[in-house]
Amino acid sequence: MNVNLLKKEANKHKKFLENKVMLNPYSYTVNNIPYYLVIYQKGEKFKGYAVISESGFKKTDALNAFERLIIFNVYVNRFFEIEESKMKLKPETFVNIKRVIQDYLSHEEVNEKLSESINLLTNLEMLLKDLQRHLTEYTRHYDNDILTTNRIDEEELHTLWKTLSYVNRIQYLQGKELIGNFETLTDLYKKMKELKLDKKLSEYDMNVFKELTSEINTTKRSINSLGFEKEHASLSEREFVELSIKRFKGLGEEKLSHYKKDLRYPKP
Repeated sequence: MNVNLLKKEANKHKKFLENKVMLNPYSYTVNNIPYYLVIYQKGEKFKGYAVISESGFKKTDALNAFERLIIFNVYVNRFFEIEESKMKLKPETFVNIKRVIQDYLSHEEVNEKLSESINLLTNLEMLLKDLQRHLTEYTRHYDNDILTTNRIDEEELHTLWKTLSYVNRIQYLQGKELIGNFETLTDLYKKMKELKLDKKLSEYDMNVFKELTSEINTTKRSINSLGFEKEHASLSEREFVELSIKRFKGLGEEKLSHYKKDLRYPKP
């Protein structure tokens, strides 16, 4: 990957006052020629795309490469939006809350509401761990493989779709768990405040706990956006992932005509 040469090619298609020319760090190869996607912006406003190569450029091949590059670009950006949001959370928060409750129950009379919360907190902890495992594994793969080879192919698209399938399914299950047990969580939060057990938790843990009991409308909006996941939640994990990958592929193909309208070079 000759970055200097590719930058020169990318700048050939830059328009007046466009101050951002972003070259994707990975290519898609057609007939032994690697093609790269360029994104142009004016300020923070997106202006268009171009497809370039270091040598041996062919329009038909470049257009074929654009289809794969743009689909990958859209989905990988979605992945990293989720990754940025979900990796901020700590499964240890649920562990810490459980520990405080269990310590209290070991010294006091049995409290039914506190006891019932243990399983719920464990489920939320396990779901978050599972989600973050998928996020971490794909991020590591992206850094160590894609950014090392500077290329993607059909297998990489499949891997990305598979990861997003797992991630979306777990996000749906998280939302379902939170919404279905919102009253339990709210009562637990109030009870811990009443018993001053909140003093035994860090400020971070209590802030997370507070958000879980006050952002239910945000959770409902999030779960409403996962209609496919809700509709197919009863499928086995394997069946769900297979169907989800087909859906991602279909959605990507459907949107190609929209993305091609912003392709300035080569012209479709």
